[in-house]
Amino acid sequence: MKRSILIILLFVVISSAGAQIPERNVLSSYRVIPMPGKDAQLRKALFDHAAKYHAGPWKWRVFQVLSGPEEGAYMINEGVNSWTELEGRKDISEEHQRDYERTVLPLSEKTLPSSYLTYQKDYSTDSAAGPLKKALIRHFYLKPGKGGRLTSHLALWKQAYQKLGLKIGVWTSFFSGQPQIVVAFRLPNGWADLEKPWGKLSREAYEEVAGTGAYIRYLEDLDSYVDRINEEMIEFLPEVSPK
Repeated sequence: MKRSILIILLFVVISSAGAQIPERNVLSSYRVIPMPGKDAQLRKALFDHAAKYHAGPWKWRVFQVLSGPEEGAYMINEGVNSWTELEGRKDISEEHQRDYERTVLPLSEKTLPSSYLTYQKDYSTDSAAGPLKKALIRHFYLKPGKGGRLTSHLALWKQAYQKLGLKIGVWTSFFSGQPQIVVAFRLPNGWADLEKPWGKLSREAYEEVAGTGAYIRYLEDLDSYVDRINEEMIEFLPEVSPK
C-alpha cells in the first residue's frame, strides 16, 4: 500500500514538473488625451477609477507622454499577464463601465486604440516587470514582412546594451494595427542618466559587437525594413497609479 502511494506521489510530482506554466509577457496599453484645461481633473478621475476597479493583475500603471506626436497623453498600462490569464478575466461589470463613462470620458478629448504587446526577453536587458520611472521610447513601424530582418539587429544591440549597462525593454505588437517593435530605454536615475553621450557610446559598442561598419549597415537596413520611427519621453505617475 505504501509503495502504491509513493508511486502515485512520484507521478504527480513528475506531471507537475512537466506542466508548462504560461509566460507572463503580455502588456495591454492605451492612451487618453485630456480635454483642454481638464488635465488635473482627468488625473484625479483616472486615479479614483483605478483605485476602485483596477487592482491585482489588472492594476493600472499610468504614465504621461512628455514629447512626440502624442505629447500630453496619459498612457495606461495593464499587466504583464499571460494570455491564459487574459482569457480567464471576467467581463467588465456594468458598474465599472458606468463609472468610467461618468468620470473619465467627459474629461477626455480622445481615447486612442488599445494595443497588446508581448515582451521579447531575448532582445531585452531587463525584466518585463522591471521598475520604470522615466524612459525614452522608440517605436519602429515595420514594412510588411520585415519584422524578422530587424530582430537580427536587436540581438546584436542587446549585447551592446549589456556592455554599456543599459536597461532596455523590447516589445512587439500583437494584432494591434500596423506591426511595430517598441524599444524602451529605462532610466533608473531619471533624466540625469542622459548626461552621457549615449548616441556615440551606443554606436561604438554596436561596432565592437558586430564589426567595423556595422552601424552604417544597420541604418541602411532600417531604411529598407522600417516604414517610420516615432520617439517619445515618458514619465511614471505614482500619484495617479493606485498602490
